[in-house]
Amino acid sequence: MSRETESPLRRNPGPSSSSPTPSRVLLLSAPVGEGHVAAARALAARMRVVWPAAAVTEVETVAGGPRRTALLGAAYRLVMRAAPGLYGLAYDVLGRLPRVAGVFQRLGAPATARALRPVLARHRPDLVVCTYPVTSGGLALLRRRGELAARTVAVVTDPAVHPFWVWRDVDETWVMLDGAATAARRLGAADVRVVPPVVDPRFVPTPPPDGEDLTVLVTGGSLGFGSLATAVDAVLGAGSGIRAVVLCGRNDVLRGRLDARGDPRLRTLGWTDAVPAEMAAADAVLTTGGGMIASEALAVGRPVLFATPVPGHGRAGAAALAHAGLAVVCPRPADVTEAVAGLRDDPSRRAELAAAARAFSSRDFDGTLAGLAARTLGD
Repeated sequence: MSRETESPLRRNPGPSSSSPTPSRVLLLSAPVGEGHVAAARALAARMRVVWPAAAVTEVETVAGGPRRTALLGAAYRLVMRAAPGLYGLAYDVLGRLPRVAGVFQRLGAPATARALRPVLARHRPDLVVCTYPVTSGGLALLRRRGELAARTVAVVTDPAVHPFWVWRDVDETWVMLDGAATAARRLGAADVRVVPPVVDPRFVPTPPPDGEDLTVLVTGGSLGFGSLATAVDAVLGAGSGIRAVVLCGRNDVLRGRLDARGDPRLRTLGWTDAVPAEMAAADAVLTTGGGMIASEALAVGRPVLFATPVPGHGRAGAAALAHAGLAVVCPRPADVTEAVAGLRDDPSRRAELAAAARAFSSRDFDGTLAGLAARTLGD
């Protein structure tokens, strides 16, 4: 299924209404996991504020066409639930062998380019921003062949960079960490820029909640990835004064199992739009998933814990954020228990992580968009 959302072409009051802006902006993503789509939606929302005169259109399925996108999404969900180690092995092997990864990139790009041609012809953008690596490959191929005049930007939604994210013929590659920028340049990206992660505007810095208990928000992303039940046990195993709120996403089986416990220290939620409020009400966020939930937690100013992160991008992203001083990685359940107990017993540690989160998320994203507008109009 393809979904397109377009803002009306009108001038609204905005912080940059007097500045030159692109006329037609195309935001591309694919519903293969929620993070890519969430990042595109957040980017589009901010662009509509900063560039009120621009027509900003979101297209969610261009990874080679609707059927290929649906197949990729189904395969991803199946592998991550049934054989996450297999996914992690492929991710790690191709990460260590970028030339082999490049072969797969070249094989897949033509199908995506074919799917992109009618989309680009319909919208005639002067700027294309993409949050899904497969789709960025189609843009790169069209750019290399001279079929696309628009400026192109690949937005890496993970904290770590894998070879599949890097396409030499894309004009710009955006990453969120200095270490990721170094990796992207080493892999051949032409113009790499470290930018603030963009999240839904509802995720804003919030003072920590008042209360005697330490509340940990536990999540495995939209699909409830990872051993969330084990993670919950590890959180509550820290002893008195601990509560857990679990975002089960679309994993109804997991939610049923947790609810059956009848534990008063435990509350579960299914798929919900209330994540910003739940995050603001928590003292810390523990995730087994990837980068988007971590970016949202950092935007709110909450300490981030990674509990036995899922293989592949989960582990890589967790390591990257930990190296930057923005997260704590807990490889084993016992590490989770120790980290949670430490946050409960050491308010200064909580404050240190919260301050790092706020500093990371307070960078000027509107300035990033202003620079992009100038480069786009200067092409």
